[in-house]
Amino acid sequence: MTDIRAKLQDASRARLPMLLAIYILCQPLIDVLTGLGAQAGHPVTVGVVIRALVLVLAFLYAVFVSDFPGKKRWMLFTWALVGYLALFMAYMFTLGGLSLCVGNVKEVVKTFFAPFVLIFLWSVYKQFGFLVTCESIAWAGGLYASVIPLAVATNTSFVSYGNAGMGYRGWFYAANEVGCIMALTAPFTIWYCLKVFSSVTKKTWWKGLLALWALAAVAISATSLGTKIIFGFTALYCVAAFVWQLVRALRQPAREHTVQALAMGLMLALILGMYFGSPFQQYFDDVYNKWLSRPPEATVETWDEAISHACQGTWLYELIKSNETFADIDQILSRRFISASPSVQVYTEGGPAAWLLGVGYATAPSYSREMYFMVELDPLALLVRHGILGFALYYAPYLAFIGWAVVQFFRRPAQRLADLRYCTALYGTLAGFAISVLAGHALVSPAVATFILAVAMQLWAQTEEQNKLPKAAK
Repeated sequence: MTDIRAKLQDASRARLPMLLAIYILCQPLIDVLTGLGAQAGHPVTVGVVIRALVLVLAFLYAVFVSDFPGKKRWMLFTWALVGYLALFMAYMFTLGGLSLCVGNVKEVVKTFFAPFVLIFLWSVYKQFGFLVTCESIAWAGGLYASVIPLAVATNTSFVSYGNAGMGYRGWFYAANEVGCIMALTAPFTIWYCLKVFSSVTKKTWWKGLLALWALAAVAISATSLGTKIIFGFTALYCVAAFVWQLVRALRQPAREHTVQALAMGLMLALILGMYFGSPFQQYFDDVYNKWLSRPPEATVETWDEAISHACQGTWLYELIKSNETFADIDQILSRRFISASPSVQVYTEGGPAAWLLGVGYATAPSYSREMYFMVELDPLALLVRHGILGFALYYAPYLAFIGWAVVQFFRRPAQRLADLRYCTALYGTLAGFAISVLAGHALVSPAVATFILAVAMQLWAQTEEQNKLPKAAK
């Protein structure tokens, strides 16, 4: 057994960097195949199969193959997660037998993809120093962004919002998920393209064309997808990166810096200019702005009868109807609290066991109403679906990491701000957190969580590297 483990570790040292890069670069293809499969009505998609397999392999590698400093602590965390899931399933069994347990399996696997893959990525990083590189994230972002203009150009794109008939999600399954992924990866794509522009020569002119295409694809996707997330976070990064490049060009005059500042200025102008007349503007003006002035009751009446009925009589829905401030917040969040109200009601009625372990994803016979409707905001979803214990094991460490990242930035702000790669990783990490809190579809979605973890690991590693340098170092 020891010999087998040693051979597996040697093979991992030789092949894992390439495998990690390939896996990240294949994410757009996996999601395209998932979207096409779902559109064709396949009950099991490519994404489900591949990511479930990755989850199993990641768990087996971290537990049985890896050997790294601090493994005992991480294994305690691993078995705490496993122990919680065992308790959760046991509780589901008491509520609805084996059928309720089976009804929860799919969503449980999706939700807990992130912590188990994190343990794997950490074990690889600590043992071999391997990370998903910024370049891999940038290339994946460029590939994601390229799908939408190609699908639109060939008139084969799926519509983002079928009920409103606007926005283009390319050949992807869900507009919200792909929008979150692009919001995380687009900053890295832009950063990498700026690097390419500064190094293009007569012999490598084709690299400049590819970079131009990638930037154009990012701008087209940000304005065509029709979601607030990708447009807002991409545009905000463009503003911040343009200011960063401009300040550097003024402080350190050089052709390279001038070219990068000019490229960033053109990118910003492009994405803002393409907003006018875009599917996103149409969605924002014709749908979202009208929602802001619509009372909660009118919104619920337009929904499917099942969820509209399930919302009635819940304390959260009544609070939204009676409290104007809370109603406004819910409206800004696209009525995510109202849609979550049936599940929240079941959770609050559940008693100590439910409060501790959660109410799951499928409706048990003892529940007062159907509660399988989506709870989109990650913190609320984890609390309701997995209780205080699940939230503490899963989301509390994430909150601690975000706090650590902010504190680390302010300990050496000048040093952090001097490195655009670091700033990009920090921006992506904070963007992922904001998406998780305000929109959802982040940590609990394997596709999005893959990039949240990759970006966060990059931030961790870069911070540790900078902390080893003198504070005065640039």
